[in-house]
Amino acid sequence: MNDDFDDYEDDGDDDQSTLELAQLALDRGDSSTALDLVEDYLEHYPLDVEALNICAVAASNLGDEAKALVLYRRALLLDPKNGALHHNFGVLLQRMGGLEEAEARFRRSLELQPDFPEAYINLGNTLDELGRTEESLAMYDQALRRLPDTPDAHYNMGYALNRLGRFAEALKSFDEVLASNPQDAAALNGRGYALSGLGRDNEAVESYSRAIARDNKVPTYPYNRGLSLARLGQVDAALSNFDAALASDPRFFEAYIEKASLLVELERYGEALAAIDAALALDAENAEAFFYRGVALERLGDLPGALAALDQSLLCDPESIYTLNNRGNVLIDLGRLDEAMLCFDAILARTGGYPLAHYNRACVFARQHREQEAVQALSRASDLDARFLDDARTDPDFDAIRQAPAFLQLVGARKRRASGKKPT
Repeated sequence: MNDDFDDYEDDGDDDQSTLELAQLALDRGDSSTALDLVEDYLEHYPLDVEALNICAVAASNLGDEAKALVLYRRALLLDPKNGALHHNFGVLLQRMGGLEEAEARFRRSLELQPDFPEAYINLGNTLDELGRTEESLAMYDQALRRLPDTPDAHYNMGYALNRLGRFAEALKSFDEVLASNPQDAAALNGRGYALSGLGRDNEAVESYSRAIARDNKVPTYPYNRGLSLARLGQVDAALSNFDAALASDPRFFEAYIEKASLLVELERYGEALAAIDAALALDAENAEAFFYRGVALERLGDLPGALAALDQSLLCDPESIYTLNNRGNVLIDLGRLDEAMLCFDAILARTGGYPLAHYNRACVFARQHREQEAVQALSRASDLDARFLDDARTDPDFDAIRQAPAFLQLVGARKRRASGKKPT
């Protein structure tokens, strides 16, 4: 009898050792070994909640989400008040895009384990993904109260603050992360973004460069550096960075758009159109890509092509005042003045504070020899931005009324204001 009892204990020890080995394999990132071990264990102990949890985590790590879902549901039927299970299930649901259910799981986890920092962090991440970024900050704060030195909470808070445009606070969060790990590439990238938002692009470039030196495989790092370089006027360097981003990820849509925008500025229209074509191959209904196509074609003198591109852009985004304005300009150049005026009127119906629309209305009126209406529209534009009077002095659209008394009086008033002289 003693022999039988000893054998039984040995078997139990072996089984427990198998479960411990599975956990150790999971901890060191060897999910395949962990899965093999724990599945063998579950053949003998199918109702062991800890084993079901390990098996679900391993399956999830290996991409078998359907299997993990079944395992979590089975484990929670056996132990519905297990906070760790609800948390791990929430992580899986969040990864699968089931954000509302993930939120519910994290909240249940915290009801059962109120001092669970990881649950607060993941709840914050879920809220951020749901567009409730302000709420996410409160969750990161809760995590930091319980574990002040956790870099994940500072890191995620930094990215949330960047999205909210609270760049000074974001910078502090990333500096907290970097204080414990100065080589954290993602934190260096986030720090660069915050610095850029604060108008400190030179420092941002330095931070991005450190991130790239640490990890040159992440396309957003050279992309973000390219944006800062472009703002600093270092256009060739910016283009090189956008190309580096595209070399890492040929499907990086935003990099094609930013590259096209710079190439248009450089008057390299053929290259710009090639970048736009690549962008449209990824998203055939993107308003921004068609907008830049229209700009490039207009600069090349292909006005019908430009108009077609801008019309396509407006089909994708009918509310874009910038596209409406460019469409109006192309119609002016095509001599279709009444149609152009409709574009500018549509802009002002949405926002009266867009001076370029007032200026372009003045251009149309001037071409139509409607002196008083042209001067009124130009006066309104100059009230919003006085530089438009300087533009009007040399703009050929005003040739027809350039010697008209009302026009001369308006431009003369601008000259007197600029010089400080009083009228005689």
